Amino acid sequence: MSPLAGSAPIHGRWSEHHRPVATGTQTGRCTITRPGVGDGTEDPDGTWHPPASTTVYTGPCRITAPSPSSVIVVGEQQTAVASYEIAIEWDAAEVFEHDLITITTAPDPGIVGKQLLVTDIRHATERFERVLKAQINLTEREA
Repeated sequence: MSPLAGSAPIHGRWSEHHRPVATGTQTGRCTITRPGVGDGTEDPDGTWHPPASTTVYTGPCRITAPSPSSVIVVGEQQTAVASYEIAIEWDAAEVFEHDLITITTAPDPGIVGKQLLVTDIRHATERFERVLKAQINLTEREA
């Protein structure tokens, strides 16, 4: 029941009104890709190439500072991971768990070029932006 007859607690265009504000807070840019499906290909010299990945999204994003890192065991090896929240435009193409997010620009140069693995997609009845949870492997160091 509405608080007053003929009214609604949230205006019907509430999300539409607030979406530009949310997008304005997305000060970084990222690309989201989905790993390819199939067996890949092999060159005559035996070099294997994985199947081509598909670009799902390229555009603005907001990267929220990670929670404290945690240590998980993967294949009998301890791996330090940090979780981030990544917000992208509300009407972006559907993102799935295990898609890869590459940060292409950000005010913090330390995150640029990093690749994160999508671990969760947040859903809500009011959406100003699409919010993803992603992890970065802190154990792997760049060569």
